[in-house]
Amino acid sequence: MKAQILKRLGKFLKIYQRLYDEPFLPRYKIGKKTGITRSSVSRYFVEMYENSILHGPYLCLKPAANYHQYVSFLKFCDPFNAYKQFKGFPGVISRRLSCGSWNLSFICENLMDFSQLKGYQQTVYQGVKGTTLLSKVTFINWSQSVEEIARVPPPEKKTRLYNEVGDLPWGNEEWTLFNHFKYNARKKISHVLSDSEIHYRHYEKWLMHLPEFAEIYPAFFPYGSGNYFALDFLFTSEYHEQLANVLGMLPSTSIFFSVGEYLFARLSVLDNKQKDELLYLIGGLKQKGYYT
Repeated sequence: MKAQILKRLGKFLKIYQRLYDEPFLPRYKIGKKTGITRSSVSRYFVEMYENSILHGPYLCLKPAANYHQYVSFLKFCDPFNAYKQFKGFPGVISRRLSCGSWNLSFICENLMDFSQLKGYQQTVYQGVKGTTLLSKVTFINWSQSVEEIARVPPPEKKTRLYNEVGDLPWGNEEWTLFNHFKYNARKKISHVLSDSEIHYRHYEKWLMHLPEFAEIYPAFFPYGSGNYFALDFLFTSEYHEQLANVLGMLPSTSIFFSVGEYLFARLSVLDNKQKDELLYLIGGLKQKGYYT
């Protein structure tokens, strides 16, 4: 990464944190609240997106009485072939190859039976997905984050990351808007409104009620997301919120959601040294009772 980009990471962090708190805040107001000039804010946005430092803000749907998503952690003897079969498959929201206790995972809009697929070996776990939570990055320095995590006290009140809303009252137009903005809620709207023949007032109404049905989060990777590798965990825990808050102290965006009684966490590190330190920290959290 260029030296000039590295020098700006502190300012990038300020802009990202303001965006995390207020995803639709105009750039000139971000400038006022961060003390960074408006022209610099606009330039830094471009640099962050170009260098994969900033992503989103993403739209993460909450479970609803009439809408749920399901997560499946699976073991296949040939996971790559199964992965390819599900490209563009209706109802499959995301798919991921990995290695370890499971080697293929899916998030789907329906509860699916994968046992008839060629190469299927085992369903490690399958359940209803809670709302996705993206951590708010507060540190850039890895050592500082490690020190903060090591100092946390044991958890107390039992919690889960699951909050179901009432019926999701969306029709075709609302789903069209969601699918357009789900990877970046700040995208320009002119093309989608004209192409889909959706009136601007309809978009305004949808946007006004959006926080009732979705969480809105940017993601932040100080050294560019392509330089990180992710570790996925499925924790048996009675302290979902506390565990997510603690692991969310890492210096890049972490992803969390509940799956039944379990907490899923996707944590990113830059190298094997950080990976080893993270595994050591996670072992310490078990000793403090955060998970079993």
